[in-house]
Amino acid sequence: MTDLQDVQSWRGKKMLDPDGDTIGTIEDIFLDRQTGEPAWAAVKTGLFGLKHTVVPIRDAQPTDDGKVRVPVQKEKVKDAPRIDPDGDLDPDEERRLWEYYGLSDYDEWQGDDRTRALALPDEDEDRARQEAAGEAGESDGGNGAPRIVGVRLRRVVIVAAPVGAPDDRTT
Repeated sequence: MTDLQDVQSWRGKKMLDPDGDTIGTIEDIFLDRQTGEPAWAAVKTGLFGLKHTVVPIRDAQPTDDGKVRVPVQKEKVKDAPRIDPDGDLDPDEERRLWEYYGLSDYDEWQGDDRTRALALPDEDEDRARQEAAGEAGESDGGNGAPRIVGVRLRRVVIVAAPVGAPDDRTT
């Protein structure tokens, strides 16, 4: 399992499939609120990098030549649901991604946010967004559907430190 410190340097790196084919360029990392671990990466794909999707990175590994290898075939990513590169994911988009990649644990999350323990700088803004999403989906309408407790993935933006600063910081 990779941790936040591992993936902070991945932005701008090429993502490869198990065969070494280039999938695209990593733009952002998403933390899974249930585990507090990096779990997905936003990737620019396509001939000119005009398409954007999210790829699971649970078992991703950096390569010796500065790239990141994921256990997902390029063709699978090519047909994955697209995302708005500048927008936030909503619960329906997240669910489609989990289903598309055959991951079955989406509904296990009940709203506990383990990313809070990381004390990321955007915590107050993030908390307000989560609360607003939770209020919008408080009940299941009596139909037995799981209550939407907000988005499970939390985008982490890596900001370069000012010149002369010892390291990058996460916001």
